[in-house]
Amino acid sequence: MVPLLLWLGLSPHTAVGTSLFAITVVACSSTLAYALQRRIDYRTGLLLDSLDVPGAVVGAYLTTLLAGRTLSRLFGLVLLGVASHLWLRRRTGREVPPSFTLRLVLVTMVGSFASGFVSGMFGIGGGIVDETVMLLALGMSLKLSAGTAMFGMSLTTLPAFLSHLLLGHFSPSHALPLAAGCALGGPLGALTSRRLSTRTLQRVLALVILAVGIRMVLWAG
Repeated sequence: MVPLLLWLGLSPHTAVGTSLFAITVVACSSTLAYALQRRIDYRTGLLLDSLDVPGAVVGAYLTTLLAGRTLSRLFGLVLLGVASHLWLRRRTGREVPPSFTLRLVLVTMVGSFASGFVSGMFGIGGGIVDETVMLLALGMSLKLSAGTAMFGMSLTTLPAFLSHLLLGHFSPSHALPLAAGCALGGPLGALTSRRLSTRTLQRVLALVILAVGIRMVLWAG
């Protein structure tokens, strides 16, 4: 959404803040749909939100100090690697929530701060980081991680958006049409994912992450 908003004439900072509002809407509407399907691991989702607020505030604040072009390109390269791994990955993961261990707490806390930082810094939604942590570090199935990530995003993107709103990075006239589409698309996506195999969903996610990574590498800044 950020490239579209930039094309429509918004400044980079306003485009990030406005996109975060739309992402918040899609995250909340999707979370409701996944909750009705009982496809959310609330414990892992809450752990992945433990440091989201500090990360989001730091990320949003750094947009006022740094151009972020180099950092954006580096993160884009990381996403390209993640996308390749997901495409080639044969394991589909566990359908049950991971056990509560010290490793789970440490992994999710690191992932949580990174998720909030990415959301606040780049306006792309920290769900990509959450999905990566759950799939690759915790070995969860995409059927379970998708709903859990949306639950986490619904809590992460709100403080990130509010941080940008306080900094004046928001355009209501652009945000409302985007939010209307997101409110419809979120539940529809959750319903569609229920009908697809885990392997297919994994490859679709790999393509989405690949597209985001390419965009961040080629059109950073």
